[in-house]
Amino acid sequence: MKHRDLVTLLIAVLIPSLSAAAYAQSPPPALEAPAATEALKVFLDCAECDLEYQRQSVTFVDYVRDRAVADLHVLVTTQSTGSGGISWTVRFIGLGRLQNQDRTFAFATPQRATSDERRRAFGRVFRIGLAGYDADTAIGPQLDVTWRRPAGQASATAREDPWNSWVFRVNANGSLGGEESSTSRSYRLSFSSSRATENWKINLAANGTADKRTFKIGDDRTVDSRRDGWSLGSLVVKSLGGQTSAAFRASMARSSFSNTDRATTLAPGLEYDFFPYSESHRRSLVVQYTLGATSYEYREVTIFDKLRETVRTHGVNVSLGLRQPWGSVSAYSSVSQHLKHTDRYRASVSGSAEVSLFEGFSFNMVARYDRIKDQISLRKSSASTEEILLRLRQLATDYSYSFSVGISYSFGSIFNTLVNPRFGGSGGLIIF
Repeated sequence: MKHRDLVTLLIAVLIPSLSAAAYAQSPPPALEAPAATEALKVFLDCAECDLEYQRQSVTFVDYVRDRAVADLHVLVTTQSTGSGGISWTVRFIGLGRLQNQDRTFAFATPQRATSDERRRAFGRVFRIGLAGYDADTAIGPQLDVTWRRPAGQASATAREDPWNSWVFRVNANGSLGGEESSTSRSYRLSFSSSRATENWKINLAANGTADKRTFKIGDDRTVDSRRDGWSLGSLVVKSLGGQTSAAFRASMARSSFSNTDRATTLAPGLEYDFFPYSESHRRSLVVQYTLGATSYEYREVTIFDKLRETVRTHGVNVSLGLRQPWGSVSAYSSVSQHLKHTDRYRASVSGSAEVSLFEGFSFNMVARYDRIKDQISLRKSSASTEEILLRLRQLATDYSYSFSVGISYSFGSIFNTLVNPRFGGSGGLIIF
């Protein structure tokens, strides 16, 4: 082989090999990342949440103060569980570019949970819910998922419950206060127990109160104010389906204010919810009917010259509750009537609303009115000036009412992610 032919052969072999080596040593071309949008704008709508804690611990979203400018409305509703804990329902409602991308999570915290444990439990669910929406945002590449291996113990539902779903609570407190011209003492004691299952609900309660106040008027006169009372109550409810239930109430009470030495009530009832009970965390329309009797023993002779009597009554209650992304509305009305004296009755209507009307503007209202025609326990004797001013006894009235209304409007920056806790309290300063 000639020298020129050998060189040509070597070049033909080496050039492809060198090219392949060079290609292997150079980095592969970068894949084009999908276009990322800005961080989620979140409106957290939660009365039970520690909002400052959540803003400090969940920092990968932008919190806004109005749902009208949010990408995601997180609506949180809570209810008490049969064991005294809290059942949470967390609805992630997509808005704007996330329209119709809704998700719902539910969890429960036990009665013994501290406020820190409750806010941590909600924070975990809050982060899990946000992660799915954040995948295509600018912070998506910085998110990761962690998993804790379970301890291997049996679940709470699988473990044997020595208390058979019963929960008990005892509360006791007292207070003492005074100044040169007055003193006050009060005592409170209460006990409650409850049991809730899928088909049964049982509540038992007892409480007692005592208040004493002494006022010094001038150098040689004092006025004593004493009020006391106690009550025992029980409620047993049986489920009759997804929207109907039957109940029986029994109670016994004493009140120095209402001239009642003892009042014993027995009353069965029926209830119907136009919406399934499973949706009660966000909507309910309930009608109740009760029929019962109360036996009274009075401390003093009443305006009807009675020291004791038995009164048969019946009543209807209607209540509406709505918790929706635009706000919350509740309304309640009731009518109770004596069966023997139909002119003796009590009618009540009340309502409250907290509604966001448009961006930054909200309206709130609370109102109540009572028509009172059933004050059969009023004392026949006249009330003294002290009893009237110190509210020591119940006085005759045909009605009572209360009303409050308010509006609020906020404007400016829609973001409130940062938290600055400096000088959060008065710090010993007197603030007027």
